[in-house]
Amino acid sequence: MLSLLAATEIRLMPDKTLFIQLGIFLVVAFCLNHLVFKPVLKIINLRYAKTKGDRHKIEELTQKTAVFVKEYETKIKEAKLEGLKAKEAIRREGENQGHKIIHEAKQLSLTQIEKIKNEIQTESRQAASALEEQAKIISQELAQKVLGRPIDKLH
Repeated sequence: MLSLLAATEIRLMPDKTLFIQLGIFLVVAFCLNHLVFKPVLKIINLRYAKTKGDRHKIEELTQKTAVFVKEYETKIKEAKLEGLKAKEAIRREGENQGHKIIHEAKQLSLTQIEKIKNEIQTESRQAASALEEQAKIISQELAQKVLGRPIDKLH
């Protein structure tokens, strides 16, 4: 076991693979710089510049919007006052017409209800007579089946 420890010695000085590894690292770093880092940084800088310009536009639009909102609110207040006056006039007119329409509708509904009651009575009489006739026919057929012979019609 001591011979194994003696055979493996620890070297603190780099060997010739260090230069190969260093060369590979530099080639990869150069490629990544040109293919990845520079395009990404360029895109980030473009986005930053565009965002800064957009923020300025947003501030301008916000100020313009505030002015428009104030004008809009003033016009809305005026329109509300006019609307309330018109609404009150229309409401009064509507109430008058509503009372008139309700009175006419009540009269019309009373006549229609009376008409429907008469129709229902007529139909119920007709249905009762039809059911009575059917009951007679069915009872006669039932009696014939029970007795097993024909029965003279009873009136």
